[in-house]
Amino acid sequence: MITLKLIGNCYVKDQSLCLIAFVRNVGIDVNFLYDLKVKRTSAPSCARILLGCFTDHLQNSWVVNLRHAVTAYVTGPAVSVSRRFVKFMSIEKKPDEYGLLSDVHINPDCLTRHPCKQTEFDELYQYSKPQKQALLKRIVKSGHCQPGKTVLSLFPALVWLPKYEWKKNITGDAVAGFTVAVMHIPQGMAYSLLGGVPPIVGIYMAFFPVLLYVLMGTTRHVSMGTFAVVCMMAGKSVLMYSGSEPPASVPQLTNVTELNGTDTITLPASNNSEAHTPLQVATAVCFVVGLWQILLGVCRLGVLSVLLSDTLVSGFTTGAAVHVLTSQVKNLLGVKVPRHSGPLKIVYTYIDIFKNIAQCNPVAIGISVVAILLLSIYNEVIKPRIAKKLPVPLPVELLTVVAGTLVSMFCNLHVNYSITIVGDVPTGLPEGVAPPFALIPNLLVDGLVIAIVAFSVNMSMASIFARKLNYSIDANQELLASGASNILGSFFSCLPFSASLSRSLIQQAVGGKTQLASLVSCILLLFVLLVIGPFFEPLPNCVLSSIVVVALKGMFLQVKDLPVAWKQSPFDGMIWLTTFLAVVLLDIDYGLGLGVALSLLCVLIMGQRPQVCRLGQVPNTEIFLDVNRYQAASEIPGIRIVQVAGGLHFANKDHVRRKINRLIGDVAGNKTEDPTVKNSKAYEKAEITRTANGDMAALVVEKTQVFCIILDMMSVCFVDPSAIKTLIAMYKDFKSRGLMFCIADCSATVHERMLHCDFFEDFPDSQLFPSVHDAVLYAQLSAKS
Repeated sequence: MITLKLIGNCYVKDQSLCLIAFVRNVGIDVNFLYDLKVKRTSAPSCARILLGCFTDHLQNSWVVNLRHAVTAYVTGPAVSVSRRFVKFMSIEKKPDEYGLLSDVHINPDCLTRHPCKQTEFDELYQYSKPQKQALLKRIVKSGHCQPGKTVLSLFPALVWLPKYEWKKNITGDAVAGFTVAVMHIPQGMAYSLLGGVPPIVGIYMAFFPVLLYVLMGTTRHVSMGTFAVVCMMAGKSVLMYSGSEPPASVPQLTNVTELNGTDTITLPASNNSEAHTPLQVATAVCFVVGLWQILLGVCRLGVLSVLLSDTLVSGFTTGAAVHVLTSQVKNLLGVKVPRHSGPLKIVYTYIDIFKNIAQCNPVAIGISVVAILLLSIYNEVIKPRIAKKLPVPLPVELLTVVAGTLVSMFCNLHVNYSITIVGDVPTGLPEGVAPPFALIPNLLVDGLVIAIVAFSVNMSMASIFARKLNYSIDANQELLASGASNILGSFFSCLPFSASLSRSLIQQAVGGKTQLASLVSCILLLFVLLVIGPFFEPLPNCVLSSIVVVALKGMFLQVKDLPVAWKQSPFDGMIWLTTFLAVVLLDIDYGLGLGVALSLLCVLIMGQRPQVCRLGQVPNTEIFLDVNRYQAASEIPGIRIVQVAGGLHFANKDHVRRKINRLIGDVAGNKTEDPTVKNSKAYEKAEITRTANGDMAALVVEKTQVFCIILDMMSVCFVDPSAIKTLIAMYKDFKSRGLMFCIADCSATVHERMLHCDFFEDFPDSQLFPSVHDAVLYAQLSAKS
């Protein structure tokens, strides 16, 4: 049998939970068992200590576990402690049946810490401020360039491609590339209509910019190309600055060349004419978006993506889906209506549709209904049942496009039923032509908005796969990769490109491992551009619109995010609803700007209202909890402990001061004041630790008049000079009212800010403490003296 004699005080602090045991000459017997059983023994009246003896290596060491996983490892005459503060005095052995242990005496000096002030604490534990490198040296160091590392950082493919495991990954990448290429054809052609450009542009977008992104991107599974929201936003600028309706097919070109027997698109020279075609405006938008993304990447502003929270993006894309649906209604019905822009354009569009409802084309409506039904039945009924049985997804969208093309071809729908079709689709690759640079000043604002939205979508998709598959991505490099790719695409008849959730999920699900899958997709799309393109000329536009509408289901289902967001946080719910309504009723860019502004306003409001609460002590521990939330916590007689959680700065300093004054009440010099202290009877005979040699000093606190205010700053992350001045003013105010004001548990950064602001020229450093418990002990001893 082992007897553990705890002489004097036992003072233990864990990182998350704390235990203070006031024990006076208590002997505790513990059974030493090989089966690791634990016997719980309560110390008389003052504390409950859980002790367990583990016998893995009894000859060399044994472990005494205190409550809340505070452990002391004892080997021979020395001791090593795994937590911050432990007061132990001695351990004695009585003869035991195992005969394994020798007498052990623990040196109390290595386990003892006096209750101390912050200055004593810093000196005791050898505080030293980390040295920062001089600003000039940091600038010089950051400007130092190593060409080899720079090239590798700009083109990550040069790092991973030589290490590519061909036998392991090529099959999955090839299957994923083929599958995604098949998806690019219908989606690219359909989403191009949203941008007011010919359908073939969507395939260009899946080829030219993606070639460069494969070399520069850091994500492995994102499929880049057309995305409905980005195309829709670009389409607004196309409509505004082209001054013409978007063509159903490729417009008349002023210059057409032959390349190996195939037609090649060449944009008209933009500098010779003041009127710009939709395709020219689209390339100018693409160029400006690329410029903004490169500028943001060079300035290391990848963190801008945090401005668009998940809640905001959800509300924004749901509202944008309403715009996308509205833009496709005229094709679904086969009716011609003028396009509107600005606030309430959706309302005006539906008014025009209902005015011209009699002009709807019944054949177009029939084709749209059949296509939507077929796609919906497959996605909702058939696909869930056969998905696990098929090695790759069935390309139902491509089959729909092929079927619509064949029906239109054999029935001659364009001539016989006035069905709008895709029209002329040239074979070959477009000749590189510079976008109209004269439009750049007009597109700077729209380009910035599109650049941020496209980048946020990219990062959202990339982050999903990076977390799931445990690899890292570089936001700034993603900006550079997207920007360079968009600039390249602007010379080859492209709209701004972005990531697609549906294609990205499919690319990863069918076995894609790297961006080599995108390269395989580009090779297949090149074959489409060179050979198959003219096959899609009879394709009805209503079929493409049907594909777009069915694909919007996922965006509309994001409406379910609203009640969840509102339940989790009313601020998030308000952001979602406001962004959605603003996008629908005003416009896409206005809605996005309003959503970002509201998000920043909510952050500001929350920052101006940090939580301030009164703390009480859990009996016989050094745990201090909010008395309004924890019934076991009791306020200490004569002492008010107030905790502030959040940053202290110029915007909230007055609010915090008012809240603290409200919580402590009128306690200065009021002889009739008898502040209510929760469960104060339990503390009529409070014992505290005060000596280092193990002696117990009892202090009976009979006063209930508040004489000390303790400000717990453990949860204060930063302070500014204005807040420092407010703390000084509070100290002087409390001092004039006869109250002691102590500050406890400041972080190192807060303490250093106080030093920089000369805080201790007015505030005595003897009233700054490393913990609330130290401050309480100091206040009680001061009251006794």
